[in-house]
Parts: sequence; C-alpha cells; structure tokens
Amino acid sequence: MASTTTVTVGGRKCKPFLLRVMVFSPESGYKFEIEVQLACTAENEEVWKLLFHLYKQKNNQFIEIISVEFVAGDPNEIAKVSEISDQGLTRPQVRAFRDSVFPTVKGTEGHKPTPQEQKTIHDKVKAAISS
Repeated sequence: MASTTTVTVGGRKCKPFLLRVMVFSPESGYKFEIEVQLACTAENEEVWKLLFHLYKQKNNQFIEIISVEFVAGDPNEIAKVSEISDQGLTRPQVRAFRDSVFPTVKGTEGHKPTPQEQKTIHDKVKAAISS
C-alpha cells in the first residue's frame, strides 16, 4: 500500500538510516545480526533503535525466525546506541549479545514471547547495550 508523509523540517534535520553493525554465529545452525537504526518522527525528532535479528539454518539457508526491536528511551541508552553506529560494538557488548541476549531470544523460538519473556529480552538487550 502506497503512502506519503510530509515533514516540516524547521531548524532540526533528522536523517534516518539503517546500519548493519555485526553478524555473528554463536552456535552451529544459528546466526544473528545487529543493526542500528535512526528513525524520525513526524515532528522530525530522532528515534534511536537497536535491531536484533535471529536466523536459523534450514536446508542450507538462514531463515529469520525472531526479530527484536529495542527503542532507546533515556539519554544514556540513546548515547550508547548512537555510539554503536559510530564505533561498532565493544568487546563487552559483543559478549553480552552472544552470551545473554542470544540464548534468551532463542528460548522463545516457536512461540510468541510471554510478557515476562518480553521483559527479560528487553532487560538483556538494555544491559548488553550498557556493557
């Protein structure tokens, strides 16, 4: 479905982008991608997001099975996600995504996450960004 959005720029210019930061294979048959996205609201305000996409190998192809979108809210989260777009992930962040976020997200494979699982995923991603 086609759509058109008009944004009044004023003094602030938000320029959206999507940047693939990392592709990692934590165990045989799985890989995940981390992307940073700068989106813009209708009021031309910046919205920083971190996207975690989990893939599973099926018939020699990797098929996306779970996608997590973390929207940075407080100034510290915004700064951390923004830094990832400039400098990439730090070693502690990579470890946290591999050792904490990946198994938590993988544990929801095959079903819709419960509210508690969703909160745990949110908390793990938030902790990984702050690592």
